[in-house]
Amino acid sequence: MSAEAEVYAALSGFSGLTAIVGTAIYPDVLPEKTPYPAVVFARVRTEPVISISNVYFGADVGLQVSCWGESRTEVDAAAVQADAALKASGILPTGRQSGYDPDAGLYAAVIDTEIFEQP
Repeated sequence: MSAEAEVYAALSGFSGLTAIVGTAIYPDVLPEKTPYPAVVFARVRTEPVISISNVYFGADVGLQVSCWGESRTEVDAAAVQADAALKASGILPTGRQSGYDPDAGLYAAVIDTEIFEQP
């Protein structure tokens, strides 16, 4: 299973998060006219794990889960639930930061995580 599939399964299967964002959980980018709050997840890094004898074991994959919304309050509520969803699936977050997109007028909470993706 890909790292993206693991993250999507964790997020979409967690009732605390879906109570806030419904089905607005997307890979890579938010579609136009997305209802908010919404969640988008994307791969930001892939580091292959290869032995000295050139055997491929898999990859360390970095993903970001971004919660977007029209207020800091709704974004933080979604981020708390997204964090809990990841942890409940055994995916440990490695960091979190906040953001704001002035062009869209949207707030964000971004959760960093790492997953080992087996071949």
